[in-house]
Amino acid sequence: MTNLIITCNAGSSNTKLALFEVANLNKIENLQTHNESETIAWLESRTCQPALAKGAGAKNSESDCSPRSSVKHGMTRIIGHRVVHGGGKFTQPTLITPEIISELEKFIPLAPLHQPAALKLIAETTKLYPDIPQIACFDTAFHHTIPEIEKRLPLPQNYYADGIKRYGFHGLSYKYIASVLPEHLGDKANGRVIVAHLGNGSSMCAMKNLQSMASTMGFSTLDGLMMGTRCGSLDVGVILHLMQHKKMNVDDVSKLLYNNSGLLGVSGISNDMRELLASDKPEASVAIELYCYLAAKQLASLLPAIDGIDALVFTGGIGEHAEPVRQKICSHLKWLGDFPIYVIPTNEELVIAKACQEIF
Repeated sequence: MTNLIITCNAGSSNTKLALFEVANLNKIENLQTHNESETIAWLESRTCQPALAKGAGAKNSESDCSPRSSVKHGMTRIIGHRVVHGGGKFTQPTLITPEIISELEKFIPLAPLHQPAALKLIAETTKLYPDIPQIACFDTAFHHTIPEIEKRLPLPQNYYADGIKRYGFHGLSYKYIASVLPEHLGDKANGRVIVAHLGNGSSMCAMKNLQSMASTMGFSTLDGLMMGTRCGSLDVGVILHLMQHKKMNVDDVSKLLYNNSGLLGVSGISNDMRELLASDKPEASVAIELYCYLAAKQLASLLPAIDGIDALVFTGGIGEHAEPVRQKICSHLKWLGDFPIYVIPTNEELVIAKACQEIF
């Protein structure tokens, strides 16, 4: 009889769902959904999967098709979720309880594209699997090794005490890359490595000894690199100007910065790098050039944290598949001299599954 782990990864543009065997973390099934109805349909079908149950030695019986059939068949035993923001409190995978949910809701303003989606997915899986433990794995957790000086913002001390500081995100991706770096880099894996996670959401992480020393994302998921629909680093004077002179309110500014900027805003065409690379419109070229130039600038900003660079790793949807983007970014970094460049596919779902396996 096979015990299974469900992993749920609610991103800013899609949701990734997967089934793993508990014993060996073999991935049995995975799906990428783009709307809530697709996600719920998959979750509902996994609560009753007679064909898969038969393969695991269970009965293929229509009478077993109920929301708790997976429990009866000894199938789904634990569910793991990617939760983007855990603040400074949650640095390890955590069993989800109503009290934990209340704490995580406090971080919604800091990750409005991600935190609500993850919490909603947790609520849905709780309805479908009320008796199965669920685990939250935090994107911010990998960055708890960042030195205090790197976490601070140039604001009065009382704001830092209130938790207004740099956190860093995409931690599950960086944790996976750190776990496989020795396979690819050998002795250099413990050296000065910058990992570029480029996708609809993008960031970079400076690592030393396989630990995070700095990240381009800081207090919120808006910071750092230009992204699919997010602006990245921006002169805060622009925000003041928009509110004071363009009469934009907080909601207007939030929508602009989170949903209507980045590749989409600059190009006026799409937030999808594949579509922009295939386009012959000059607006698409401008968006790509700006994305790559700003990425190189952000990479350079990480160098003081690790005193240079020994290797650069690209990962994420754009980082793994868009060679022209990698080339353009690296063309702005020739002044750094020669260093090896790697492309390593990430696997956030496996990181979640391993956390569940350890707790199971």
